[in-house]
Amino acid sequence: MNDLKRGVLVRHASLGVGKVVATEPGAVHVFFAAGGKRVATKLRLAFAEPLLTAVGAEGNAWLAGLPSFVHDSKSGRYGLAGNWLSHEEALAHFLEAFPKGFTDPAYCGAGALRRERASRWRRAHEAFVEAFGHGEAERLLAVGDVVELATRALRVERHVRTMQKACEKEVLERALQDAVAGRLFFAALFDFLAAPTPEAPRFEALAVAVALLPGGASEAGWPLVTLLPFIAQPDRHMLLRPSFTCEAAQRLGLDLRYESEPNWATYAALLRSSEHLLEELRSMGARDLIDVESFLHVATAKPGERRSSTQRLVT
Repeated sequence: MNDLKRGVLVRHASLGVGKVVATEPGAVHVFFAAGGKRVATKLRLAFAEPLLTAVGAEGNAWLAGLPSFVHDSKSGRYGLAGNWLSHEEALAHFLEAFPKGFTDPAYCGAGALRRERASRWRRAHEAFVEAFGHGEAERLLAVGDVVELATRALRVERHVRTMQKACEKEVLERALQDAVAGRLFFAALFDFLAAPTPEAPRFEALAVAVALLPGGASEAGWPLVTLLPFIAQPDRHMLLRPSFTCEAAQRLGLDLRYESEPNWATYAALLRSSEHLLEELRSMGARDLIDVESFLHVATAKPGERRSSTQRLVT
């Protein structure tokens, strides 16, 4: 294999799929997905090159999104940052809080116990369908009743307001005070949701409409663009809250390609990583991206925060 360079995904005949993290004369450092280590393997090119190929290595979103590796001058090896979590470690953290995974009574609400985070998202989803389903969104938009659209949207948002940061809690309410900009926002929102799969032109139109809202061009741009789509269609849309999502992506090695202004490239990368993670979690009972969002919060929390999460149960 002649094009070995930093960042390239490769497949080794016996070690499996890996990512080239560094090269040097006569050697290459590769981090292998199945190795169970935090350190890249140093391979001598004379022996390893015939065993490496790009075939079968493409499309691994987890490896592609791994954060930068740190060089240890004493050992000469490249290792992952200390706060990085392998998928196995993230699973262990989640199962520490919910031993039965996404079917755990404390998570899904079976019996007398209910985990607050996922259940609040699902109640918000039900409220969105009730408020805007069965043609209600189109009817209200057609008659130009922006006040009622905003009232219903805020009623939905209040189901999850306690889970948002202080700076986000009232941003939607402030943003929808402008009737003209509000109508453009709802038109773009419902058009985006009408597509059978997320589409770049419709996302970009929604991002433009959000930027025209009062406060929409601030750091709240991403939550404004992604919150209601996530609530409305958690089977196909994902929430992006810059601080948390970027930190979670970095710790889990998710490919985010983050830019501060809402854009399709970042959102598409978020969807790819989230859908990949969902497939990995289905064996534990995960159903949609609400479960992925909840998993990210539990898996990347500090140990004390994970323990306390099992105590915050509501009946």
